[in-house]
Amino acid sequence: MLSPFIKKLMFARQFAMMDGKIEVLGRRQVMLPFELLSDLQNVDEQKTYSIIKQDINQTMEAFAKRIGSSPTGMFKNIEEIFECFGLGKPEIIVLDQTRKAAVIRFHDNPVQQVSAAVLPGALAGMFSFLFGKPVDCTFKKCPVKGGATCEFHIN
Repeated sequence: MLSPFIKKLMFARQFAMMDGKIEVLGRRQVMLPFELLSDLQNVDEQKTYSIIKQDINQTMEAFAKRIGSSPTGMFKNIEEIFECFGLGKPEIIVLDQTRKAAVIRFHDNPVQQVSAAVLPGALAGMFSFLFGKPVDCTFKKCPVKGGATCEFHIN
């Protein structure tokens, strides 16, 4: 089943999969196995984090411009945006726009094996855009480390 966000994009002709291309809000996308992300992360975890953070920040900015929304307006669609990126469905535990901080939990994180750089980098990039200032994301717990969920702190 398609996410509501993808359905909205399709209706507005802002999502297309044709002729070997995937395009979302005017930006070309590529689907890759997450094992590839794991391999890239193992090459240089910090560099992977930085590149993903920067790219997701720029992607969020491009998406917001394309749909005519401010960062504040984008907060309304945050869960749907995560699903669009294939990052799973987040549970927002804390969202403090004043302090520019958030706590996000994933019950079924599809990339938990590669979350040391990939998902924190994506979260840092997304929230840097949403908060309007650079923030970082730290990985706090996950099933691999004995937790029931994966939890990330953004500030």
